[in-house]
Amino acid sequence: MIARRSAHFLLASLTFLSALQSTSARPNTLQEQQLGHYRGLFKGAYVGLETLISLMGYYAEEEVKLGLDTDSLIIDPADEEDQTEIKIVGLGLGRTGTTSLVVALEILGYAAVHDDEQTELTDLYAAEDREEIDMDEFHEILGLRGYNATFKTAGYDWVERHPEVKAILTVRDDPDYVDSWLLAAPFVEILERRPFRWMATVDELMESFEAEYRMETTGGSPENFLDRDALRQNYVEYVNAVQESIPSERLLTFNVKQGWGPLCEFLGHSVPEGIPFPHVHTRAKVQGEIDFLHMITWI
Repeated sequence: MIARRSAHFLLASLTFLSALQSTSARPNTLQEQQLGHYRGLFKGAYVGLETLISLMGYYAEEEVKLGLDTDSLIIDPADEEDQTEIKIVGLGLGRTGTTSLVVALEILGYAAVHDDEQTELTDLYAAEDREEIDMDEFHEILGLRGYNATFKTAGYDWVERHPEVKAILTVRDDPDYVDSWLLAAPFVEILERRPFRWMATVDELMESFEAEYRMETTGGSPENFLDRDALRQNYVEYVNAVQESIPSERLLTFNVKQGWGPLCEFLGHSVPEGIPFPHVHTRAKVQGEIDFLHMITWI
């Protein structure tokens, strides 16, 4: 009976979400830490529902779906006035303030690739996996589609080879931030369970998710992706590697607590008047999303 009611609730939620015009779960409240724990959990559950729908391929453009069906990439460029090139790469590990930074960049006028866009670019990930395109072509197509900042596609080695690109390395006060990351890390395990493992979008993006959740955070030791000490050590080593690889004039090491000042100076922008620097994607919100996705696997 409980399972049936849960399934009916899920169906009703999916029906409701399918009627919405928005295709993004990007935060619209800039100071989510002020929402309180339970409201944060509720907002996280909503994000979990958005994540489920996007992993089902609901939000992908028809050209993306066609490209996956035919194994032939369709570049599908944006309108000519919106075409650009990648100018900014976010290099921070998960839970170091990357979502807050993405929202800040969008306030400054950038179009960024982050969590919400990943499933909308499934065809690019698939084409790269098939070696139909390389990483330079991948990012060139991102520019043609209208993106000029990315947080999910380029590593610091790619930035190192492209002197025209600036990078932002988000950091936390100390390596103990991994306690927050450990709330989000089970996401990759959830994707290995039913019904997610049956989804074509998950299948195409799984290599990217593995790299993000198991490889990058552990320095290439995926078996340690839930090991707190290994995560702490890798955080320190990763920050040092990025700072040693990219010249300081092209790299901003940034703690979101610093606010607009260092970011706007680095990018050559004026500080937005009357807009607080975003503080979003709180622990409660992450917990709500993960709990919702866990519930889906149970149903």
